[in-house]
Amino acid sequence: MKPIILPAAVGAAILLPATGEAAPVCLPRGELAVHLAEEYGETLIAQGLDNRGALVEIYATRDRDRWTLAETDATGRSCLRAAGEYWNALTVREPRAARQPAAVLQSDEQGGEHE
Repeated sequence: MKPIILPAAVGAAILLPATGEAAPVCLPRGELAVHLAEEYGETLIAQGLDNRGALVEIYATRDRDRWTLAETDATGRSCLRAAGEYWNALTVREPRAARQPAAVLQSDEQGGEHE
């Protein structure tokens, strides 16, 4: 009987999710936003589309000590994907204009040709 139980146990271990792994929390997008605001004081601070076309959004508290990442599919169902502490938004810098070497600029200003 042991040979039958062992393969069954191994198969169940492979097919079943690990203990402690919870199913994602999903709600209609509007309900999720209200829930995060009322329960955690989080508001939408950033959003973008992923490569599958899903809307990815970051919600955070005013002082950024808590944050939540949610993903919304085309049907409007939003699922929590991650949450954490201490969100740090980085400043986006505008791209600088490409600089030309001084010799090329002087040549252009004088009507000369490029080398």
